[in-house]
Amino acid sequence: MSVIINESRCPQNHPCPSVRVCPVGALKQSGFKAPEVDMDKCINCKKCAAFCPMGAIRVNN
Repeated sequence: MSVIINESRCPQNHPCPSVRVCPVGALKQSGFKAPEVDMDKCINCKKCAAFCPMGAIRVNN
């Protein structure tokens, strides 16, 4: 499983709301850039994808 960030769907002009819902801190954001995923920490809960209002985060099986 992997988490994909579609940067073209991410406005990159605000703090990413999905970062704060990740229960294990696998999403990190530098400034207002698109978030990055640490797959070593990710538990594939899919909360980040469900919470992203722009649909920029997708989880592949």
